[in-house]
Amino acid sequence: MTIRSVFLLAACLVLTTGAEAQESAAAQQWREVAGAPDFFHEMALLQSLGQDLHERAAVLNRLHKMWASYDVLRRPEIGYLMCQFGDRSGVAAVARAFFAGDYDTGRRLEPDGSAAGANANDNALRMLILYGTPQHHQKLLAILRLSDDPLRKRDDLCANLLGLSSIQNGPGMPVNYPREQFPLELAIACLDYTEEVGTIVSAPGGTVHSQMGARQGSIQEGSITVSGVTGVYTQRSCDYGAQTIQNLTSRDFGHRVTDSISQRDQAIKAIKKWWTESHSPPRG
Repeated sequence: MTIRSVFLLAACLVLTTGAEAQESAAAQQWREVAGAPDFFHEMALLQSLGQDLHERAAVLNRLHKMWASYDVLRRPEIGYLMCQFGDRSGVAAVARAFFAGDYDTGRRLEPDGSAAGANANDNALRMLILYGTPQHHQKLLAILRLSDDPLRKRDDLCANLLGLSSIQNGPGMPVNYPREQFPLELAIACLDYTEEVGTIVSAPGGTVHSQMGARQGSIQEGSITVSGVTGVYTQRSCDYGAQTIQNLTSRDFGHRVTDSISQRDQAIKAIKKWWTESHSPPRG
């Protein structure tokens, strides 16, 4: 046997061993999927498996079966994962259900209990923001203009925009999502709304102790104890919009969540000015 033959044989053995190891790991993950204790574990495993292009078709096949057989409140999360793997076939059905208010329910599902409807709405919003059509985005803009919004869907939209913009504020965008395709116009629209949507507690001269409990879908249970010198800062829809834009453009407009309202408003004004100037037609 020549030296060249030895090298070729060694290379073949390495490739074979690597392929076998990959197949073994995938087979183990599929066994874990089959024995997943609940919906969220199953989805996490499928999301991991789907990163392997060799497994993606099988993952999508399973997701389609889940779509057909699982509770309709699970469809937004199933469809959202399908979109991440290149299959947008569920977008239209989820959009119809979302805009019809079908997910506005306190109906219980395990393991997320009465939060199942809220989780469905959050996943539907993420799907429509990232993978929706221009018509869907127009309908989302209409939510921002609602004069009567008892379910506070405007707050949910602005919060989900922020959550997609950075893993510091939420789940972030899916792997390989084209950042330049993010519909910034939705975040810009949030800048016009000043109603309070939450608060931030800062303890620069004190301490914050958090205790995390069980996660139920997108709801994280737990408690926070704050002691010492603290500050409590009101957050508005416009603040969520401003932070979203800063996160996605990597531009510092001077918006700080711990600044005064007047300082934040100055930063929001600067963002609006930048948006207007950058989207105005060139002067001939």
